[in-house]
Amino acid sequence: MAKVALLIGVSEYEPGLTPLPAATKDVEAMQRVLQNPEIGGFDEVKVLVNPRRQAMEEAIETLFDSRQRDDLVLLFFSGHGIKDESGKLYFSTCNTRKNLQGRLFETTAVAASSVHKFMTNSRSRQQVVILDCCFSGAFAEGMVAKEEGFVDVRNQLSGEGRAVLTSSTSTQYSFEQQGADTSTYTRYIVEGLETGAADWDEDGWISVDELHDYAAKKVQEATPAMKPEIYPVKGGYKIKLAKAPTDDPTLKYRREVEYWVEGGNGEISFTGRAALDARQETLKLSPEEAVEIETQVLAPIEDKKRKLQRYELAFRDEIKQGFPPSDKTRANLKRLQQASGLRDEDIALIEVPIIAEQRSTLPLVNPPRPRNRNFLEYVGVGIIGLIGVFIGGTLVYFLLPRTIIIGSTLITPPTIVPTPGNYCAKDTYSVNDNISLGEEILEKQDTNSDKKAGANEFFKGKCKTAIDKFNSYRRAKLTDPEALIYLNNAKARQQGERLKIAVSVPIDTDPDLAEEILRGVAQAQDEVNNNNGIKGKLLQVAIANDDEKPGTATKIAEALAGDPEILGVVGAASSNATLEAGRVYTNKRLVAISPTSTSVSISGFSPYIFRTVFSDKLAAKELANYMVKILHKKNAAVFFNSSNLYSKSLKDEFLTAVQKKDVEVSPENQFDLNSYNFDADNAVKQAITQDAVLMLISDSETLEKAGKVIQANNHELHIFGGDNIFSLKTLNSWGKQVEGMVVAVPWDIGNASNLNFVNNSKNLWKYRVNWRTATAYDATQAIIAGLRKSNTREGLKQELHKSDFSFDGATEKKIQFLPSGDRKDNPIFLVKVQQKPGTDTYEFVPIQP
Repeated sequence: MAKVALLIGVSEYEPGLTPLPAATKDVEAMQRVLQNPEIGGFDEVKVLVNPRRQAMEEAIETLFDSRQRDDLVLLFFSGHGIKDESGKLYFSTCNTRKNLQGRLFETTAVAASSVHKFMTNSRSRQQVVILDCCFSGAFAEGMVAKEEGFVDVRNQLSGEGRAVLTSSTSTQYSFEQQGADTSTYTRYIVEGLETGAADWDEDGWISVDELHDYAAKKVQEATPAMKPEIYPVKGGYKIKLAKAPTDDPTLKYRREVEYWVEGGNGEISFTGRAALDARQETLKLSPEEAVEIETQVLAPIEDKKRKLQRYELAFRDEIKQGFPPSDKTRANLKRLQQASGLRDEDIALIEVPIIAEQRSTLPLVNPPRPRNRNFLEYVGVGIIGLIGVFIGGTLVYFLLPRTIIIGSTLITPPTIVPTPGNYCAKDTYSVNDNISLGEEILEKQDTNSDKKAGANEFFKGKCKTAIDKFNSYRRAKLTDPEALIYLNNAKARQQGERLKIAVSVPIDTDPDLAEEILRGVAQAQDEVNNNNGIKGKLLQVAIANDDEKPGTATKIAEALAGDPEILGVVGAASSNATLEAGRVYTNKRLVAISPTSTSVSISGFSPYIFRTVFSDKLAAKELANYMVKILHKKNAAVFFNSSNLYSKSLKDEFLTAVQKKDVEVSPENQFDLNSYNFDADNAVKQAITQDAVLMLISDSETLEKAGKVIQANNHELHIFGGDNIFSLKTLNSWGKQVEGMVVAVPWDIGNASNLNFVNNSKNLWKYRVNWRTATAYDATQAIIAGLRKSNTREGLKQELHKSDFSFDGATEKKIQFLPSGDRKDNPIFLVKVQQKPGTDTYEFVPIQP
């Protein structure tokens, strides 16, 4: 017996068909589990990525040809499924096209009938086809639907000794989550095989029907409206696909977690938690292993919760605009429902309680006849305390205040009972593991067993134990701000009364910068919580890792804005990320205060976006003045990254500032560090001939090229730097080579006038903080001061914009905001690199006026 597989993923298409980036990841994941001798044990696994029609059809024919009767043959396809006008199914290829009328060019796709013929002619009687594609769909923001129409899958592909698994029925969407590694369906197919969890009967083998049952359950937990199907013929559903471990402690623990989660809302009960703790000890699993397993089991449930929460926020926002919603609004909400893969029942459970909140404004009238059963009709029924709604054609009653009737089913929401003693409420995020309140460590470079244990206990809702562990860790590592934030979060959770904000930093791409900002946030949080919080409510801070990558800032912002408890955000760090996330925050009416974004584009960008750092215009003015009046230089060479917002902004402002002082910087002296043919040696040689000042405006991506400029200069010319180059990395890497370099910053510990902040920071961190910590502290203090006046999102925005709003920050001078969101009378200092006396190390020191 041989086990052979062909895995086809089509992600790239001709115009007219939507790209499906996850399709190639799907085949990679399937290849990994099928080739693994401990799982699939397949003898041959062939992969085709973005094939043309002929190559794909030949590969499928070859797969089924020349097989023996007992061979197991598996075909996997991830891509678009397309129907022709007669309803026949075709599998798309990279050259599949449609004509101007939207009809398929049949010669560019592989017909399902051809695949059926190859399967029928094959001697193999163990044939499995897994299709991660759909046959009805549309495109909606955030989700990609894989094609349209109705296809009779059973009649077109089924046969003796076969099993056909599809990601959805013939009339449903099959979703690929944008930004995800794999498609929804494939993700759980692979998970069931890889973990062994699909082995329901625990006989050591995963059969086709077991794999379908596992994947279908997980898919519907995450996307309820999506219903995977299996089409077995004769013994096809009992084909054994893969092996599963029978004595694996991680699998045993996983099944225990599944038991306690089963039938619930994703929350593990007090009894369940105690049982899991005991099971963890018996199986000798580490806290990290247990948390990883629980996170994976809960992932689809958390995914559904996020979709429900997103819909709830949208619905609440819409009824604020008008109640009851118009037909247009209802159509838009229906589109969002479909894009999220939610059923009418899911929507009813969200909308009915919100409608009940409006009952005081609803007149009691005779129920009107619904104009269109596709739209929601709100009616007051002639019984006190009863509201009826039609959702998707189903009549739903809400018996105030707690009972819901959907059709003929009565549902009573569960009563939330506070947990005693060590336990406290759980509140976690799941956005690619990029947001944490303390249940997960984001700063991987700073950790030990106590910190890991603290995060694990926090995840379990054991706040007292988490506090003890974080306290123990902090005695060993005082400089770690993440641990202090999590410690305060656990205290806030334990107390119960709390307010929540967030901070967004690039932990993975620039951990040093992230820590500098987090120290400012942590210090402000620690101070306010040690002084009875904000009107008795302790401050809780969610940490988000935005990576400063395109798209990530948007996802993080959507997740933070989607949590109605978050009242304000400190961040983002970069100008690019601030503007990208700022669009989401503006749409969701959430205040964000950046402590480090200096681009002039941020000024007046949005009434919800503020900053506590100066704009590039001020920095450029100071540097230009120093260049002409102090150094008496009349030439400059500017090095910048044309693809970075901050770098372009400071470059443009610097050119404008020196021009006002009669200094022209010709295009030949403006060097793009991001250019493929950038030559540091030639650029510096040219600058030396003009006795120019080198203006280095690098970002994190071009820092290495900036280093080549520094090396080529070899102390010949004066160097100016943008605030991004102010870092320990600069001092440690190029200290001697940049001695005398001048940088403009908004705060310096050597010029600090607020000694309370300086002394408190030294006592807290045993560390010399820099300007980013000070401006992050100010940003957090601004939110705290606003929340003392109003603890709503809109109220916070209004408070920050008031002319009489002010607070004490890292400097003694009161901090206020201009209508543009910029800080009023923002201070600015020039610092330079200087060798520490008697050492071979370097530091930034203030330039005295």
